[in-house]
Amino acid sequence: MFSKLRHKLGLRILRKYCRRISARPLDADIHYAFAKDATRFGLYNLGNAELKNAEFLGYDDVEVASLKKDIDDNLSEHAELDVNQYQRFKVLQSHLQRLLSGDESILDIGGGHGLLSQFMPDNHYFLIEPSVNGISGLELPFSDNSFDVVVTCHVLEHIPADDRAAFINELTRVAKQNVLIFNPFKNSELDDQERLLLLLDVTKASWAAEHLECGFPAIEEICDYISSKGLSYTVKEYGDIYASIATVFMSYFAGKTNTDDIRRINRHLNQEYDQLTSSKYPTNIMIEILIK
Repeated sequence: MFSKLRHKLGLRILRKYCRRISARPLDADIHYAFAKDATRFGLYNLGNAELKNAEFLGYDDVEVASLKKDIDDNLSEHAELDVNQYQRFKVLQSHLQRLLSGDESILDIGGGHGLLSQFMPDNHYFLIEPSVNGISGLELPFSDNSFDVVVTCHVLEHIPADDRAAFINELTRVAKQNVLIFNPFKNSELDDQERLLLLLDVTKASWAAEHLECGFPAIEEICDYISSKGLSYTVKEYGDIYASIATVFMSYFAGKTNTDDIRRINRHLNQEYDQLTSSKYPTNIMIEILIK
């Protein structure tokens, strides 16, 4: 209980960094200060991502090693992550490991607290998350071809339909090699609205409200737009909506009783079972764009 209260207090205090970084997004000192404060409040995942941001921007100080050790000693086990989150990161990790052979750079747009950086620890990494560090994916503060691979996971459904083309333009502009768009898309055989209304009514999750407001993108529209830019791409389906919904509700109700139990359940599911796939009702689709 104390840990949860500490994290909530930390998140309120750390909101100041949204404003500071939004005004100076490439200031390594601010990102490093953010990493230190996030770690102070036990937000180790966020501290890790913001430290990676600072290092990407050239921050180098004798304190870095000490902060890095504090973070590494306290990061939670990957296997205890929410099942849906874990499955997403394993898919992204698999694609990235195939595309990258060394310490190439990754731009993670809409990556929450930057958990992806822990699945690719040896790579240069930068987190973009408007709600956390105030940087918008629609106006990236980087020059063309700044990152080897640009990743966006479960973001398109949080962007209004009229802004999605501009968003994809930014992804492809700053990418040097590939863009990975990993997202749920419309399924013509399912009632997306009914499912989301149920999720929102039961869990009150803000992400479900945004899904309803913005709507799922159509895979055909996104792929047609990518083709119109003269870019080639591949498409691969992952997951199963039935299993995904079941684990969302499982996590919600388990979280209201015993958090140790849900960690045990997550660990079992994540370690014992491979990625579920369904060609009819996939949870997510990976669009892998080739820039060069």
